[in-house]
Amino acid sequence: MISCKKNGIENLSKDALTGTWQEVSTGYNRVLIFEPGNKITILIKMSQFADWSLKLTGKYVADGDNLTAKLTEQTEKQASGSVTTPVNYTWFDKGKFNIKNFVLTVNYKTYPADAPVDTETKFNKIVAID
Repeated sequence: MISCKKNGIENLSKDALTGTWQEVSTGYNRVLIFEPGNKITILIKMSQFADWSLKLTGKYVADGDNLTAKLTEQTEKQASGSVTTPVNYTWFDKGKFNIKNFVLTVNYKTYPADAPVDTETKFNKIVAID
């Protein structure tokens, strides 16, 4: 466990997120890369589209168990090439996170057309083995 409990709330170190995390089985492959300097890269691939991928970059803020990412650039790759454009996205809106047994759990809001939805996503830490 990377955190300790105090009054029922997990206290996470500032560096607890640093590293690479792969989403636990969903319809697509999402990888989060948290780097020093609060940089974040999100890589997205879909198995049914072998030639397509999306890379989003920006900054994240982790304050206690709160997590938000502000994404400022995306690069979309297709068989015909890649296009990089500026964006203004917020990921993990009102996000809360915890890490236990190398699993990052993020609870946040998503916004489909009609109303906000509580969403939970889990990511496994990718650990290099020598």
